[in-house]
Amino acid sequence: MKKIIFCLVLLLSLFLIIGCQPQGERELVRDSSERPGGPPGGFQCSVQPGEWVPERGECPGTTSEMRTKCEEFCAKHKDCCAPGQEGRDFGGRNNFALPESKDIAELTRSYPSTIKAINEGPAIYGQGQYELISDETVDLMKETGFNTIQLLTINDCTGEKCLMDETSKSVLLNDIVQAKKKGLAVWVATEFVNAPPGSDIKLPEYQKFKTIYLDFSREIGALMEQYQVEYLTVNNEPDLFLQEQTQWGSEEQISQYITKLMPLAVAAAKENFHGKIINKITQPQKRSAELLAASFKNADIAGVDVGPPMSAQLSYENYIKEFADYKYYATLAKKAGVPWMNAEYWQYNYFAIPTEFIKLNQLKYAQVSFNAYLAVEPKGAGYVWNDFRTFSLEPNGEATQQEIKKFFGEMG
Repeated sequence: MKKIIFCLVLLLSLFLIIGCQPQGERELVRDSSERPGGPPGGFQCSVQPGEWVPERGECPGTTSEMRTKCEEFCAKHKDCCAPGQEGRDFGGRNNFALPESKDIAELTRSYPSTIKAINEGPAIYGQGQYELISDETVDLMKETGFNTIQLLTINDCTGEKCLMDETSKSVLLNDIVQAKKKGLAVWVATEFVNAPPGSDIKLPEYQKFKTIYLDFSREIGALMEQYQVEYLTVNNEPDLFLQEQTQWGSEEQISQYITKLMPLAVAAAKENFHGKIINKITQPQKRSAELLAASFKNADIAGVDVGPPMSAQLSYENYIKEFADYKYYATLAKKAGVPWMNAEYWQYNYFAIPTEFIKLNQLKYAQVSFNAYLAVEPKGAGYVWNDFRTFSLEPNGEATQQEIKKFFGEMG
């Protein structure tokens, strides 16, 4: 009985000692495999109670501030991050080895007579799955009639320099090698930030942004030259995201900045890149004459992206009217002496679950784009379809795939 009482007193004393220990000196140990923001592998992660811990997908972040926050967290809590994981997503991505030098040395350029491209990321705006493209997928693309793959780079120009997300970079470079080995031409386009238009993310003041973006254009030009990429876009829809930089001034002032920046960025890329440069803008009938003229300057091909919202709210008749952009831009390109093309056709937000309306009308609405493109003079230099996964949508995905195959045959 005395032994039992002694044990109870001892346990109670230990409990009181632990309970009275200052909160700041206690370490909370969690199993990271049970924490949404924890690193993979289930190893231990120690943080203080109430301390910020990144959620899944929150790191590396879309801004320099969030990237710094993630790096500081990993530096302070090395047991919470896999080796070399600083600034990377916690449990959300894979890291892939870069292509071997012998594979890079074997790469050559091959230009199709007409560009028939599929836009596949690698992860559009950083919201994709960060998976390397497979042999099977490339083969299916070629069977459909695609001869070119358009890949987006994921960049962050909100800090002291433009940075490409390392995971996205490894996917991009591996996809370039894979696609070229399988006989596809490669087209790389650069985004200003790891977010779509409407994200309300702000860039530095214009002169600073101009400097770091022109530096980045030179860097990306050199990298794409090393990989013998056929086509490069350093102006991926600048009229959209840059127009949102209201801290730069009035709408007219921002338009003037974009007008100056586009040809400068192309010229910077061409210092190191010897492939073809394709510019990409949207909604040409809403742009100033000066901005449209800038979209042709220094470019080898001028591209227009057309993707009116495909929904029940936009009538079929009004949807058809949107494709007057093709003829409008083609006429201006002819006057400028530059080939033109459809640089993207999209139907809906590919990261949202498609509605039944979209599934039922995918083919009908796609035919509007095909017919409008074929009717334009001068003929376009190429056409881009967004996202190969759309061909798996029921009930008209496969029929749409067959229709684009037929359309490519009519393009010549």
